Amino acid sequence: MTPILSVRNLSRAYGGKPALKDVSFDLHTGEIVGLLGLNGAGKSTALSLLSGKLLPDEGDILFLERDISAVQDLPNLLGFIPEGAPLFEDLTVRSHLETLAGLYGLSKTDRRDAIEKTEHDFELTDVTRKQISSLSKGYKRRVALAGAFLCQPKLLLLDEPTDGLDPVQKTRMLTLLRQSRSERTMLISTHSLSDVAELCDRILILDRGELVFDGSHDALADKGGKAGIEGAFHALVSEGAG
Repeated sequence: MTPILSVRNLSRAYGGKPALKDVSFDLHTGEIVGLLGLNGAGKSTALSLLSGKLLPDEGDILFLERDISAVQDLPNLLGFIPEGAPLFEDLTVRSHLETLAGLYGLSKTDRRDAIEKTEHDFELTDVTRKQISSLSKGYKRRVALAGAFLCQPKLLLLDEPTDGLDPVQKTRMLTLLRQSRSERTMLISTHSLSDVAELCDRILILDRGELVFDGSHDALADKGGKAGIEGAFHALVSEGAG
């Protein structure tokens, strides 16, 4: 099966300090892949490179077998929620989504249908006229996710989508992500091993910019023995740090 995204020998440095070192992996349609690592491991840099927000120093990123820099209609193929899930907080929910739909280049008819669908899917119909700044963090995260889904992208890159959510909000967010996996690929950066255990088919672990694990949840659990994925994760990042 042709991967939706191929990453080959990807490297990026800031001021001469490496953030990613020679990272390679593939993503396939329908996968939910967790991206794990300690703070500073390179997770946010990786997502920024894959989204086209940053350019690599070395390596190749192929999106549907085309160089990511040559994909002119990228916004209609890829949804990205960067760290902090930034929003147009002075706008209402509906105005925010209308603005994003315009940036995606959706026609007026498609724009209306897409907004109504995402508002329904992400349970936003009761707050469409509310200013985003007045919403709870859980609602703000739902608005961010709705915006990423507006154009029904083939690939979603999500940086800490459950960060700061209470247990009820977190459960709702994970349910929304699971329900949205059909014909879609997700790469989710997170610090939450429980989110990964509940949601992800496959796990990538970065340590100091290097990819130190690429495999299934079960394979990672096996490496940890009685300590499970938590034990395996700590062993891998400790080994990388040593």
